[in-house]
Order: sequence, then C-alpha cells, then structure tokens
Amino acid sequence: MILGCDIGTGYTKAVLMEDGTVRFMAKTLTQAHPDGALARVLSELQKQAGDKVGQTDELVITGWGESKVTRPHRDEPMIKCMGRAGVWAEPACKTMLCLGSQQSYALTVNNAGKVLQYRVNDKCASGAGKFLEVICEALECTVQEAGNIAKTADRQVKMSSQCAVFAESEVVSLVNDGESVANILDSILRALTQNITTLCKRIKVEETVVVAGGLANNGRIVALLREALPVRMKVFGPEADYVGAIGAALSVNGGGL
Repeated sequence: MILGCDIGTGYTKAVLMEDGTVRFMAKTLTQAHPDGALARVLSELQKQAGDKVGQTDELVITGWGESKVTRPHRDEPMIKCMGRAGVWAEPACKTMLCLGSQQSYALTVNNAGKVLQYRVNDKCASGAGKFLEVICEALECTVQEAGNIAKTADRQVKMSSQCAVFAESEVVSLVNDGESVANILDSILRALTQNITTLCKRIKVEETVVVAGGLANNGRIVALLREALPVRMKVFGPEADYVGAIGAALSVNGGGL
C-alpha cells in the first residue's frame, strides 16, 4: 500500500492506495503545523486501517508542507500530482482546474497525465478558496452552505473589490444597506468563477475538464463554470480536495497509472 499526503495551508489530506484504488482517506486542519497535521491525519487513518498504515511501502508528500515535515518521506511536486490524478480519475482528461485554498491552477495534460502547460492565479486570494472563506465568515455562514444559499438569489449585486480584505468590508456595507445574503454570495461566487475562467484563457482548454480542489465541492461554482466553459466537465472524485494526496500516492511505481 502507498500513503499519499497533501499538506496544504488550510487542510492536510491523506490516502492509502493499493493497486490504483483508494482504500482509506482522512483529512485534518493544518493549522500552520505540518508535523502535527501529519501526525493527526495518520492517527485518523490508523483508526480506519489499523496496522496497514505501518505496513505502507512509501510515504509521499506534496503541497505547501512537503519541505516542512521532519518524518522521513519522499517529496513530489504538486503540479505533477494534479496531472497524474486527473487522468486517474478521468482517462479522457485533457484539462484540469485545481481550485485550492490559496491558489488556483489551470493545466493541460497528455494521456499519461504529464503536465504540458499550466498557469496559476496571482498572489491575491480572489481566485481561490480563501477568498470565499473570508466572505462566508463575514456573512456568518459556512463555505458548504454558500452554494445552496446563492441559488436563492433574485438579482446580481455589483462587487467592486477583488481583494479579499476590501471585499469583506464591502460585504459588511452591503448587509448594512439591506442586501440579502443570497444575492451577495451569488455575486461573490460569480466573481470567483470569472477569475477562474480568466485564468483558463491563459491555456488551451480542451475536453474533458476535471475540476478538483476544495472549491470543486461547491456545486454553485461548478454550475457557473459549466455555463462559462462550454466543454465536458467532471468533478474529481472520490472527493475533490484529495487530488494532491491521490496524485502523490500514484507517483510510486504500482500506485495506479
């Protein structure tokens, strides 16, 4: 069995894979402590898999924390992990959108999952999950609730701020002016989608597109992306935010591809 782990700035995800199949998976908050997050996620996997965790052939780590972990492991670049996982999830995959907490990626891959080209959003979080987290905190709802709430919007609200910090202040002002949470969230999700589609213009988007990362769990964003990009689109599974961890496990010979 292969243990793949993605230590992101928001969450740490880990999977146990065998013969190209995910057997067990676990997730925990990173809390700026990669070693602690790795220990917690391995403990959770051990509850599920028992002694199999200690019998793994290799531990492969990717993501923000890959160089910050003291436990012996092998590092794997996130870009390679995403491409590999995309083709594993959907053999027809030609384009991937990976929408993480701090960064969003658009990349093209060949049939073997090799990344041919990629682009990343700029350092501002307006094209990534953190932007939505900041807004949801101001609106006192969860990111998971945001998509369903936005579906009830009855008009589009113009948002002038693309910066997460200034957008939060603008959201508070809109609430104070009596604007509905649904209309505000719908506008925020549309702005996020626009930023992602703008990123896509910097590569040649080809079918089939696999959408992964935490934002891919938001059905409203996926629906808006389907409207904006007239191509066949599939959400990465078994869970969208495990793309890095699965790709890390697949990097080992016999991991799956």
